[in-house]
Amino acid sequence: MKVSCATSASRIETMISQTGNPDIPHGFWLRRYGLLALIWSALAGGSLLWNLYQENQSVLEMATVATRANIQKDIGFRNWVNSHGGVYVTPTERTPPNPYLDIPDRDVVTTTGKALTLMNPAYVLRQMQSEFPDEYGTRSRITSLKPLNPANAPDEWEAKALKSFEQGSRDFLEVQEIGGRPYLRMMEPFIVNQGCMKCHAHQGYRIGDVRGGIGSSVALDRFYVHRRRHSGIIMLSHGVAWLIGLAGIGISYRRDRRLAAERHESGRKLQQQLDELLRFQKLTVGRELRMKELVEENIALHKQIDSARPGDTKP
Repeated sequence: MKVSCATSASRIETMISQTGNPDIPHGFWLRRYGLLALIWSALAGGSLLWNLYQENQSVLEMATVATRANIQKDIGFRNWVNSHGGVYVTPTERTPPNPYLDIPDRDVVTTTGKALTLMNPAYVLRQMQSEFPDEYGTRSRITSLKPLNPANAPDEWEAKALKSFEQGSRDFLEVQEIGGRPYLRMMEPFIVNQGCMKCHAHQGYRIGDVRGGIGSSVALDRFYVHRRRHSGIIMLSHGVAWLIGLAGIGISYRRDRRLAAERHESGRKLQQQLDELLRFQKLTVGRELRMKELVEENIALHKQIDSARPGDTKP
């Protein structure tokens, strides 16, 4: 019985040790899952910021493509006029002879007596840009650090762009406000070719030099509408994912707290059983010791009785 009780107590102690520490404090779970929630929030926030940044870059790229396309359209038109040496038109109040074009055949009269004036490429392009602006808020302009027409003198931003071309830059772009509206401004250089020498040879230019620049400004309002719509979708999707993640963390927290409580209760019951077995063991050992004492007393008593009987003495 003594061995059996000791074995049972040993087994229960082993079971309790295998359950780990059942008395993990409540603060431990709060710190653990609070840290998980913080990490998840940081990851979701970082992903949101990155996607919003990418969306903004995408808007700028789309605006850049539109601005560059507008510049290439103007350059193509200028090259076409340049390939024909300019175009002759009937002079009007809106299109008077170019006072800055000093060439012999600027003004001619046809055989029928009709007067014509030559519009050089820059004159044609400037009139087209000023009188036919893009209906979506695109503005275009040609300029130069050494303009023949003072009206083509560069502003501060254009002068900075033109100086960068002289240092080897192939384009120049920035986001600026014009008239209270955000615009993407871009400029590309005009390179002197043979057709340019007809009007600008006296300015000291050589073929391959930077003659000036052609700039275009695209209003960003319509692109920002696109950005706001997509940014809203991005924020909504990230918000839903963040809430789902927090819900999962909360469910895990409650599950672990419940399992910890169950382990604590199991450990408490096992400890009670161990205490009962230990008490029973102590009682059993006490009874065994008492029985042993009674047996020894009984043996001693029998010896006394046997020694006191008459006739039992030996001869």
